[in-house]
Amino acid sequence: MSKIVARREGIVALLRERGAIAVADIMDRFGVSEATARRDLETLERDKKLIRTFGGAVLETVRTEIPFYRKMEMNPDEKKEIAEKAYRLIRDGDVIGLTGGTTCMFVARRIVQQPFERLTVVTNALNIGFELAGVPGLELIMTGGVNRTQSYELSGPMADATLERITIQKTFLGADGVDLTRGLTTFNELEANTNRMMIRQSLESYALADHSKLGHCSLFFIDSLLSVTALVTDSGMSAEQKRAYADAGIRFV
Repeated sequence: MSKIVARREGIVALLRERGAIAVADIMDRFGVSEATARRDLETLERDKKLIRTFGGAVLETVRTEIPFYRKMEMNPDEKKEIAEKAYRLIRDGDVIGLTGGTTCMFVARRIVQQPFERLTVVTNALNIGFELAGVPGLELIMTGGVNRTQSYELSGPMADATLERITIQKTFLGADGVDLTRGLTTFNELEANTNRMMIRQSLESYALADHSKLGHCSLFFIDSLLSVTALVTDSGMSAEQKRAYADAGIRFV
């Protein structure tokens, strides 16, 4: 194996570990010039191993979004387990936030199964709003904004402006990736901004993610894991992952 091939395989391995890499990282790790590092990234992009970004690259897989209806079929038992944990965190009279995503949809359905006497739900997800509309004792607040058909989420300046005027007690946040280094990530920049706004308008916030998302990252940064009150995941979380997250100061439910 040539040094060039070995170096490029090393770059891909580092990307799989981190989810993203900077040109400076390649220069430091492999002892090459900036021009060589950039040529390596260009070649690997042509081979569809990564996507170049300003000053670096991310994995090709971080921008490959699975359709919502397919996500609903993935890990349903784990999502039900997470939804049950989230439901137990809600108290009668709470004002809660639900972002889009399949796991938050499972939380909405759990609320429908056993409604609270009084509950206010703030959401930017059209499908979750439809699910909760008409539930006895539930006040529903939709953010408004531009709909993204892949996720049914409303986002953008209109959604953010609505959230700026609301105080939420507990937000339950879906994410496409959860990583100790890269934090919470998703596929769309506007959704990432709106989700971040919902976290910041909340007294408590909980990231919902099944174990298959742990250690993975998507294209756009939402917020760090330390910005949320706790990570709510399923029993598939390994002992090694539990130690790593606990050592980093992350609470998990």
